[in-house]
Amino acid sequence: MRRIVIFFIVLVVLAVAAIVLVRSTLNAETLRVAAESKLTAVLGQPVHIGEIGMSLVPTPAATGSRITIGSSSGSPDLALERVRIVPRVQSLFRGPYVIRDVILEGLVVRITRDSNGGWRFPPVVPVGSGTGGDAGVIVERVRLTRGRVRVFAIDAANGLLETSSLDGIEGEAVAAADGLRVAPLTGRIGASPVSGTASVNPREAVLDFSMPSIAPDDLAAVIGLAAAEAPGFIRLAKPAAVKMSVRINRTDGRLTGSGSLGAPQVGFYSLQLSNLESPISTNGAQVTLDPATFALYSGTHRGKMVADLSRTPARWTSESAVRGIDVSDFLAALTGRDQRFDGTGSASASLSAAVGAPMPRSLAGRLEINVVNGIVRDFPLLAAINRALRLAEPSGRDTQFERLSGTFTSTGSDSVGTTDLLMLARDMRVHAAGRIGFDRWLELEGLAVFSPERTSEAIRSVRELSVLRNESGELELPIRIGGTLDNPSFGIDLEAAITRSIKEELRRRFRGLLRR
Repeated sequence: MRRIVIFFIVLVVLAVAAIVLVRSTLNAETLRVAAESKLTAVLGQPVHIGEIGMSLVPTPAATGSRITIGSSSGSPDLALERVRIVPRVQSLFRGPYVIRDVILEGLVVRITRDSNGGWRFPPVVPVGSGTGGDAGVIVERVRLTRGRVRVFAIDAANGLLETSSLDGIEGEAVAAADGLRVAPLTGRIGASPVSGTASVNPREAVLDFSMPSIAPDDLAAVIGLAAAEAPGFIRLAKPAAVKMSVRINRTDGRLTGSGSLGAPQVGFYSLQLSNLESPISTNGAQVTLDPATFALYSGTHRGKMVADLSRTPARWTSESAVRGIDVSDFLAALTGRDQRFDGTGSASASLSAAVGAPMPRSLAGRLEINVVNGIVRDFPLLAAINRALRLAEPSGRDTQFERLSGTFTSTGSDSVGTTDLLMLARDMRVHAAGRIGFDRWLELEGLAVFSPERTSEAIRSVRELSVLRNESGELELPIRIGGTLDNPSFGIDLEAAITRSIKEELRRRFRGLLRR
């Protein structure tokens, strides 16, 4: 028993002696100078460690605080909370000093986008490899932990707004002859993981990263990396993925980037998009998806979508083509109410709107539609025409058609206008022009044109209609459509139309007589 006690006493004495020996050989000032030299080489700016403390457990190390980067303290673009310096213990006795790790804790980098679209990156320009230090100290590795990149936007009034941040950065920094490289790099935006690499040289700063699972609640922060506020009309229903390579030219402040985007379900205003896939690119002022492909309401979309962040407010534009959509489901989602319109549609569109403006009133642009095999419920256009012509036809309140097409234009008002609306139904086609309000009101005028066979039948019923025939033997009947889609009205004045046609015919003949 006495031998065991003596043995433990010897161990304690040896441990205390080792601690005293390590403490006596661990020169804090030497480590401070070496760390300052290494950090200056890595960051390309003078680094001063104001205080340094020593610790022996769990491993001998020095911790520096009150760190100044650059010519003045409290630099807004670059800051460091602490630096931990971990030497190799055996080198403390044999020399030269070898520092296993210089750990940068809480390094904060600020990136700013100005009101003209230029980007400012902190003046980090590594100088040389920096493997050696003062007093013959060798630094093997520089690591980052709990780092952070903050992204800001400056508005026209020089107001500063933080739009996003990349937090919890971990990585290994290597200063080589051509710049600083951090690889591998990991972090998070909100709760969504980020991985990749980063590098800085005198010409540019480069970040290559991937986010395999962007949580719906983190979408705003991800969009904020472009120094833009996320529009409220875009939502994620399921996690999305993105890969990007972003470069900031340090001479002119220009940012460029390219990558890819994939999202299983995206909300766009009141619409639901599925399986969105697209290359993505940016020039720092605009973000472009081209081609953006996705499914919606049994159909497909392919086109180009651009968000212009240089404008206030930001504005989006699209050049799109959709095919095979269920018109009823699409309109119900767009307007938030049940529709009386069925059919399978396709369309091409060139549209734009200000971010944050109400839809669809803020839309500007052009839309070409084509709907086949459809029906407009509780819209008795055909029944009204048949009654006016005294034709024996079913008097149902629905209007069935084989094709409905037209070009619609909008200038951001309360309605859309058209000059070439065309409906093909049975033995008749309807040409119309006018406006349709987003509140469902109608102001349309045009002609209902009947096939020669149907024209003959109508003239047998009303002989005076013969004066309304065109050169092709088709009956042309002027019509007006007003009211609303829920309660439409149809103006068909046969007597006035016949009187006008007779007068025009008399004038034509009279002019012919005068020319003889």
